[in-house]
Amino acid sequence: MPSIVTVGTFDSDHATDVTKILREFDGEVASGLPQLRRRQVFHYGDLYVHMQDWDVADAAEAYRMTTTDPRCTRLNDSLSAYFGDHTATEDWDGPVDQPTTERFYVWPTEQLENLEQTYSAVIVNTQRQEHIPEVSRLFSESDATDIPQNMGTLRRQIYLWRGIYLHIQDFAEPDAIKVISAVWTEGDPRFLQLVDDLTRLIPPYDPEGNSLATRFYHWAAEVSE
Repeated sequence: MPSIVTVGTFDSDHATDVTKILREFDGEVASGLPQLRRRQVFHYGDLYVHMQDWDVADAAEAYRMTTTDPRCTRLNDSLSAYFGDHTATEDWDGPVDQPTTERFYVWPTEQLENLEQTYSAVIVNTQRQEHIPEVSRLFSESDATDIPQNMGTLRRQIYLWRGIYLHIQDFAEPDAIKVISAVWTEGDPRFLQLVDDLTRLIPPYDPEGNSLATRFYHWAAEVSE
């Protein structure tokens, strides 16, 4: 089940207006898009993160749906008044013409069961494209241990967009801060070493704050029993 994740500039003062637009669309139109399983929108600093999970074959088909279906294009037009384009960071060493974020790491690879009943946490940092192999290696080695299970991680996806690093984790627990804080408190040396190794590769987007984005909108399709 691929996710389409878009990133851009955003004034969080407009969260109420965006929520109204999305609530009307998802309440009236989304039922006619059975492939759309979940939508989440986050804000972080001057950024928004719009995540859509689609029950389709691959990300290319999901992107086609979001950009060619007349219902989706009308929604995109409405959101364009609030969502701006994010220019690449100064040290970005990758392409700027990709239409959406690049997912370069996912664990596990199989489809996540009961997606609509999970909760996502989004961590925002920065990263150069040249560090994709190393970041992928570090997470692959960590995810081969019992650390994800101990943390309650059901799925991990890592995306890159013009120097913006997005680490998206799905949990059964609704309070992501509680889950993440518990791991820090337990002080697993393997986890602390992972954090140290990643710090030099993914510096903060906002050095003055934490890296956890705030979710202000959520919609999920009804789960059939």
